[in-house]
Amino acid sequence: MQSLQNIRVLDLSRVLAGPYCTMVLGDLGAEVVKVEPPEGDETRGWGPPFAGGESAYYLCVNRNKRGVVVNLKTEEGRNVLRELALKSDVLVENFRPGTLKKFGLDFETLQALNPRLIYCSISGFGQTGPLKDMPGYDFMIQAMGGIMSITGEPEGEPMKVGVAVADLFAGQNAVIAILAALQARTITGAGQYIDIALFDSQLGWLANVASNFLISGTNPKRYGNAHANIVPYQSFQARDGWLVTAVGNDKQFEAFCTVVGKPTLSSDPAFQTNRGRVENREKLIDILRPVFMERTVDEWLALIGDQFPCGPINTLEQVFAMPHVKEREMLVQMEHPTIGPLPLVGSPLNMGGTPVSYRLPPPLMGEHTMAVLRDLLGYSEDQIQELAKSGCVK
Repeated sequence: MQSLQNIRVLDLSRVLAGPYCTMVLGDLGAEVVKVEPPEGDETRGWGPPFAGGESAYYLCVNRNKRGVVVNLKTEEGRNVLRELALKSDVLVENFRPGTLKKFGLDFETLQALNPRLIYCSISGFGQTGPLKDMPGYDFMIQAMGGIMSITGEPEGEPMKVGVAVADLFAGQNAVIAILAALQARTITGAGQYIDIALFDSQLGWLANVASNFLISGTNPKRYGNAHANIVPYQSFQARDGWLVTAVGNDKQFEAFCTVVGKPTLSSDPAFQTNRGRVENREKLIDILRPVFMERTVDEWLALIGDQFPCGPINTLEQVFAMPHVKEREMLVQMEHPTIGPLPLVGSPLNMGGTPVSYRLPPPLMGEHTMAVLRDLLGYSEDQIQELAKSGCVK
């Protein structure tokens, strides 16, 4: 059994936020039908690297889906979408606000046909507000939403996070909202509309940094790999590489000082409390930097053990070589029709009673169009061929 095994999701999204959301739902057992336009999801061309004709970017968020191609610019294609919506529990889309209304595929229209439908729209700035019509890719959202202003070295330029976090967090928020709406439907019997914005998601992600600003009224600084409220909590260069350490309280700091061979630091009035260490950050870090250069990364890790959080700054090659990654099943392999064995990052959702599963590799473009029309919608072979000849499906 899987948590969502009786749920069907109609996925009209492209790129990252929406596909990530629907992949998570698929991992949890939902039947996901991914609908692409004739030109395909644009991430199919976002490479290199490519494998078997498919981009690594596309492959990362599209497993556990059946792929169909439908041309929404045709009336017949829109009819196919309406029929799919009638047989679906959830619809996820990330068109510009108002686009699907022009096609008669908006929430109000489809809910009238299927009152149980949960309709989730993901956009840059949401369906309301003065910015709602602006396009919103992750990079500009990170810029406008504040995360870049606090990321990077103190004297360097503002930096984006290395992964598209606004997209991914919006996709995760969409999953949470959809699961909540499915639960609400068991009580009310009705679906509902969900409006998820990348901007809102990124703003919510600021958490303690936003709270610091709201309480103090002071714009936060960039601290590089350091922490605004905890010291020492940053990266240090060892003799042969880099490691990070996070000393979260005064007791840990006492142990830290003993390990690094500076036991008197913890009794220094300037450093006895975290508040003092934050206020005297530069003085303390100037003392510690040369200390960490005295040993290699492995020597420090062996010395520190589990006394306080500390770890190496790994490359992805090192990460995926870790026995822990294998034990946690965070690297999985699926058989793909053009690639063969396809390595993918596993799901982080570990559920004892209803575990995730990896049933379908990311679909080729239009791989399941004919099967979905025949098996799900009951179209005859003649009807399918007629739609294909007219360019409504592919």
